[in-house]
Amino acid sequence: MVSNPISGAGYLLQGMRLIARPGLRRFVAIPLLVNILVFSLAILFGVAQFEAFLTFMDARLPGWLSWLDWILWPVFILLLAVLVFYGFGILANLIASPFNSLLAEKVELTLTGRPLDQGDDYARLLAELLPTLLDELRKILYALLWSIPFLLLLFVPVVGPVLWFLYTAWILAVQYSDYPMGNHGLKFREMRQRLRGRRTLSLGFGAAAAGLGMVPIVNFILMPSAVAGATAMWVREFRPATNYQGPHQSRVATRHVLLTIDHLSGDMNGEILAGPLAGRPLDQIGTEELLDLLMTCYQTDAESAEALEVYLTHERGHRIHEPPPRHRAEAAPQPENRAMDAAEARAILGIKPEDGPDEIQGAHRRLIQRLHPDRGGSDYLAAKVNEAKRILLR
Repeated sequence: MVSNPISGAGYLLQGMRLIARPGLRRFVAIPLLVNILVFSLAILFGVAQFEAFLTFMDARLPGWLSWLDWILWPVFILLLAVLVFYGFGILANLIASPFNSLLAEKVELTLTGRPLDQGDDYARLLAELLPTLLDELRKILYALLWSIPFLLLLFVPVVGPVLWFLYTAWILAVQYSDYPMGNHGLKFREMRQRLRGRRTLSLGFGAAAAGLGMVPIVNFILMPSAVAGATAMWVREFRPATNYQGPHQSRVATRHVLLTIDHLSGDMNGEILAGPLAGRPLDQIGTEELLDLLMTCYQTDAESAEALEVYLTHERGHRIHEPPPRHRAEAAPQPENRAMDAAEARAILGIKPEDGPDEIQGAHRRLIQRLHPDRGGSDYLAAKVNEAKRILLR
């Protein structure tokens, strides 16, 4: 992906979709219910104490001042709303922090198909309860120390509020990225270094989280959404490259391009297989360089040109409205013309060797919806998907 703030914000939206998946809901529901219970009890306690305070005041004030009750109640309700609004996020992070590492682990499993071998969920939850809470307090201390200079800058008109918002965005990016990165053993300092290396992406994610946090009621799902979104950002942007192909991930290779398609998120990636850009992941190559390669492929490799067109359309929003004629180099070897075997067919559909007809049909249906020419795909990729289905069902 291109490193920009819009891409960062997109990961938060992806996180909101991920937490609705059946296997992830329990890691969201349990801490959310605990927080609602704690805040409900706190509100009831606060109302009871305020009523006792008013009773105490009424007994000592003259009767003609009884109208003060009508002023104090709205003031109390306003203060209570502010405390709930700002306090819920802090308390939610503390209570849910032991669950967040598990949530990040399950989201990564959903996205990659690779489990983290860390033992039983609930046994690990109990074992890591105290260290996780201490780490959460350390992050809060880090945020508080850095807040001092930015609070002082708030007195500067215009610039001060903008800097404060950027500070908040950075802290939220650090806060939520710590869970997926911590699952892989990254230290707090190393994690911050990685985020600084993709600063605009990180700030875009944090700014979206800060914006969601200012929406009443909706901010209750900020924490799990941000953890899931930060995990997706870790998988797509920060995790070391790997050639592992998990379930729900298809691979289609042409002479110049290996294209990978994630069935769950719809994201496309891959790498260049030949030429000056060989070995480089698609998401780390600028759009202009890809367009230059596309122009070359129009002259030498029609299938690679189609694959690049699909990637540029889906991931960069760059549609080629009037492509030049595609030519094939007759003398060049065409490995794509060889007969497809079952292993290649499974790689294209992103299924396991033991999967049966139902899984084959489901994978084919998901892919053809994304790669059909009428939906921004290409004839070549759609033909590959259809051929893979035919070979595996034969």
